[in-house]
Amino acid sequence: MNDEMRFVARLPGAGQRTLQLPALRAARVGQDARTTKTAAAPDQATHASPQAEPSPRAEPFPGPSRGQEPARDGSVGAQRAVSADAPVSGAGSRPAELARCILLSRDVELAQVLASIAVGAGVQLLPCRDVEQAAAHRDEVILVGQDAVGEIGSRLAASTLILVGAEEHQDVLWRAAATCPGARVAVLPAAAAWLGEYLGELGLHSGRAHLTLVAGAGGGAGTSTFAALLAATATLDGSRTLLLDADPHSAGLWPVLKPREPDGLGWEDLENSRGQLSPGQLAEILPLSQGTAVLSWVRNPGCFVPSEALLAEVLAASRRIYEHIVIDAGHFTGVPASMAALADTRLLLLGARSGNAAAGTGRRLGERAGDWKLILTGKLGSGIDTRLLAQRAGIELGGYFAPSRAISRGAADGSLMNVLVRRSLRRTVSSLGQGQGESRQRAAETGQAA
Repeated sequence: MNDEMRFVARLPGAGQRTLQLPALRAARVGQDARTTKTAAAPDQATHASPQAEPSPRAEPFPGPSRGQEPARDGSVGAQRAVSADAPVSGAGSRPAELARCILLSRDVELAQVLASIAVGAGVQLLPCRDVEQAAAHRDEVILVGQDAVGEIGSRLAASTLILVGAEEHQDVLWRAAATCPGARVAVLPAAAAWLGEYLGELGLHSGRAHLTLVAGAGGGAGTSTFAALLAATATLDGSRTLLLDADPHSAGLWPVLKPREPDGLGWEDLENSRGQLSPGQLAEILPLSQGTAVLSWVRNPGCFVPSEALLAEVLAASRRIYEHIVIDAGHFTGVPASMAALADTRLLLLGARSGNAAAGTGRRLGERAGDWKLILTGKLGSGIDTRLLAQRAGIELGGYFAPSRAISRGAADGSLMNVLVRRSLRRTVSSLGQGQGESRQRAAETGQAA
């Protein structure tokens, strides 16, 4: 029994949280109904011609092309309402990249069961009928049905294998697992929940999105402002970008991005959801700010704190549909370890005048300090050396972001992204977003602050 326990696929703990699409659909339908009612009112007043019939469903809004400038009214293009059920399509869109696993089996019933589990986890299942086909994908996760476990051999021995089958075949599975070190066994239906969780984790780490994490070492560092500008810069550079508000103390990003309530859903619409959120649906339901998708609070800022499980679900979907994700994570001490582990770039913002208070920040980060770059913000006092401040904090200096009256005015009137009409500012934000340009950028940015 002890030997068998090495391979047991454990069931997940109770209370796990996922997203349910009907809740999102209902919220979107209600919103579309309000939009339709508003649009119908002027038509009735002016007795519009019957030829001017509205399209039943508009195409999704594509991101701006490279170099496209934001308009004065706060939009790069006309944002259009879309259905939550529609797949992502249209010019400028990017198809979702699904994680994939391989199935080596000729059992049709087993394949159908595993396909439903894979769909629920947002993972593509690629069937292979013989070991030669499966060997071509030896670097991927391979599910081996009970009818094919005798064919594993040396060609698949080094692969990540999960041996699957029904209860009546579990003896066959255990014997095969004993000859394949590292193989796992999933006896269905008992292990269906575990297998879904395992494949869901596989989906979380798939996709090609570059994930930038922006956190603050103290209050008033400007993490939300910098994260919004960084996301908008990536959009203007031609990337399909998501700005994700994960600050548990956030008052919402929309007051600085748009003067009116945006057209789309927010965190409050995901609060009581369950089930799986597909990448295409995520892209359809999120509102846009000048071509950048934004997930924040729309109507009820701070009404609840997104759980780590919910954040993981959103990231799993967004990593497969967006090319760049910028996360406003709030204070660095509250950043979930799982989120930090997924980030390609980690930026820690620190007010230049609070350098002494942040002494030893690197020690608080522990082993992870080397993964972060320090971005100093705010006004520098006379004779202050940015490198010395970074040394006190114990984190490598990634640059200095000087204050700007234009940025302050833009944030105050809900048009923050309009400041990026200045190409010099875009270059500065882009450079700092990569943790580069410490001394070169300082002179240029100091000139902008004047």
